[in-house]
Amino acid sequence: MKSIGSNLVKLIVAPSPPPLLWGRAATSSTAIRSYVAQAPTSSTSSTSSTKESLSYVSFESPTSSNQTPLMIQHALFGRKENFLSMGKKFHHLTKRSIIIPDARNHGNSPPCLNPSVKQMSSDLTSLSSQLGIKKSCLLGQATGGRVAMMTALTNPDLVDRLVVVSSSPMNTTSSQDRWERHRQACYIIHTLIDSRGQLLTELVNSMTPEIKVEFLLEADTALKSTMEDKSERALFLSNLGMINTDALMNNPDLSKFPSLEGNTFTGPTMFITGEKNPTWENDQEVRAIRQLFPNSVFVKIPGAGHWVHTEKKDDFLAAVVAFLQTEF
Repeated sequence: MKSIGSNLVKLIVAPSPPPLLWGRAATSSTAIRSYVAQAPTSSTSSTSSTKESLSYVSFESPTSSNQTPLMIQHALFGRKENFLSMGKKFHHLTKRSIIIPDARNHGNSPPCLNPSVKQMSSDLTSLSSQLGIKKSCLLGQATGGRVAMMTALTNPDLVDRLVVVSSSPMNTTSSQDRWERHRQACYIIHTLIDSRGQLLTELVNSMTPEIKVEFLLEADTALKSTMEDKSERALFLSNLGMINTDALMNNPDLSKFPSLEGNTFTGPTMFITGEKNPTWENDQEVRAIRQLFPNSVFVKIPGAGHWVHTEKKDDFLAAVVAFLQTEF
């Protein structure tokens, strides 16, 4: 992608919008809203939980805005809070409404026993219907990118533009290895807490600050050989107690992108990745991706790895904003 010019760079360093307020708040141009899903009142099954709403936070633009909203789907082991800062900047620069949900089994959203990319995509379309959104732009990172792609391929009329971050529809050896490392990380954490005789959520919530720091240091050491990337380890550990590791480590359906041969999404699509850890390697892989997404562009950010949106924030923000605001 070409340089986006000095004007957008100036916007990037412009003052940020007011800090997020939980609940409902209004400024002269923006309403900020948060919805936290209610905890289930009885034991949850995969069937009953599909009817429950996702937790989300939104930055709302005036109803007079004619731009489609942007929905952001976080990665495996993440939650909506991980994208709040980036969401504010997208809202500030594009004037679009921004919706950031917690995926099933993450954050404040309901749990389920059998999570899959298909089920998480269904949750996203249900949330759109709940909010009265007829069409939106989707941005998803890693597993969130696969959820966004699944949504665009199965419900193309609901998607305006698509941004896929550090992810692709290809089931490669690298993506399988990453999933296996994630499963191993969950097992390591459960091994550490087995002797304590509590559920993970209860254990984390009952710890004093000193004991929690001690436990996280122990867990960090135990995970180093499995999660070598410091950023990935930090994300995983920071969200302990807010993710359903039991469900995630026992469901291989999350490890592969479903076969959707014959489906296409013809809307504008951007695949963005870090140059140090690209999710596509050559022209052959690009052509394979374009079988599903024929109107796609591919951007590699120099100096970034898998966590491109945190490692090179300004470059990532500039590329995505330019894509969202360009007329096609």
